[in-house]
Parts: sequence; C-alpha cells; structure tokens
Amino acid sequence: MPTADAEFLRAALIGYQEKLKEINDRIAELRARVGNSAPVTAPGAAAPAAPQRTLSAAARKRIAAAQRKRWAAVRKAKAAAAKPKPAVVKPAKVAVRAKAVAKPAVKQLPAKKAPKAVRRAPAKKAAAPQAAAVGTVPPAPTAGTE
Repeated sequence: MPTADAEFLRAALIGYQEKLKEINDRIAELRARVGNSAPVTAPGAAAPAAPQRTLSAAARKRIAAAQRKRWAAVRKAKAAAAKPKPAVVKPAKVAVRAKAVAKPAVKQLPAKKAPKAVRRAPAKKAAAPQAAAVGTVPPAPTAGTE
C-alpha cells in the first residue's frame, strides 16, 4: 500500500508543477504589459549575474587618493591622542615655584673630610704569666697612659 500512496503523491507533485509553470507564464505576460520586463525566476533559483563593471584608470586613481587621505586622517588622530598632555600647575604650587625661581640656587660644595687617623700598630702586651692567681687585682694605670 505504501507504493500506491507514493505514486499518488508523485502525480500530485507533477500537477502542481504544471500549474506553477502556467502561473509564472501569466505573471510574465502581465509584467510585460505593465512595462516591468524583469524575468521571473523560480523561488530558490539563482538570479542571473549582472555584468561586471570596469573602472577607468582615472576613477581608480581618485578612489586610491581618497583612501590615502582617509588613512592619513586616522594616523593623525592617533598620533594626536598618543601625545602626552602638558602638566597643569596647580595654583597653590605656583607661589612655591616662583620663590624657587626668584632665589638663585647656591651650589653647596661637599664638606671637607677630616684626615684619616694614622693607624697605630697595636701595643704589644707584656707576656702575662699563665698561672696567674685568680682574684688578683690588676695593676693601677699610671698617670701618663690615659
């Protein structure tokens, strides 16, 4: 039974395609009478390709010059945005800066360094006896050895 349904559907499809062809023909006749001579294409069909237009050499030069001009403007705007803005001096700091400018800066020389002390060799200690008694008092310093 499925084959009978498929055959019936195929026959219906062929009939509808014939009716669509007749309708498209009538539409084309009506458009011709109205003055619109655009060809009728079936839905989903590709439209005919338009002929390719060629530009003259002068037109290409004008287009290229206009493009260069546009890009130059873009580069100029980009460079202007990249420049650092000048520092704005706040009013409170103006007076301080004016005083600093009014006074000439005095160059301070580095202070002279004191001469290095002469290193003396460490004094030789007298040989102390190793068997010194624990708890003995060391000798008192003399007046000239301070």
